[in-house]
Amino acid sequence: MKRYIVLTLMLLTLHAGTLLAQSAQPREKSEVEVFMQQVAKAVAKSNEIDYAYISTSMFKQLLSQFLTMVNDSIEIHDQVEQIFGSAMYMRRFISTGIEGYKVLEVAMHPFWGFLEEKEEVMGMELCALNRENGVVSIIYGNSDSVLVINNNSNALNYNIVFVAGLSYEAFMELDKSGIDLGF
Repeated sequence: MKRYIVLTLMLLTLHAGTLLAQSAQPREKSEVEVFMQQVAKAVAKSNEIDYAYISTSMFKQLLSQFLTMVNDSIEIHDQVEQIFGSAMYMRRFISTGIEGYKVLEVAMHPFWGFLEEKEEVMGMELCALNRENGVVSIIYGNSDSVLVINNNSNALNYNIVFVAGLSYEAFMELDKSGIDLGF
């Protein structure tokens, strides 16, 4: 009898483990996430592009350090936690020379769709567009991510920041709060 109980418990444990493994599948990446991952692979070969990747764990670590610095202000603590709580990772590309500028210009071509009057690219809506003194700033966003593109054609400087898990609304809250992450 004891053997049957142990055998039944083992089978239930194995069955539960199988169900958990099936339900714990990773989330599916959006089209723009896959695209930015491909851009990262393509620009890795260029010496004239500075590339940075901040992972989820690094975001959490930076967030906890920042919150420790402002521990006396519960209002700021709650606001920062709300803004960054869902951020998963960030990719940042900066051209440092003419070749890097050209590589990023070609890679980001789909996001210049506003020239063809496209308001949506890869599921992201064109949220802001500003042209001033040879600098074009574009912000694409949705409920899952935000993409900020700054193109200074006079200085041949391209600066791209993509944050997965940060909605456009949260990005705007970040802008209002005065926290500067170099966007």
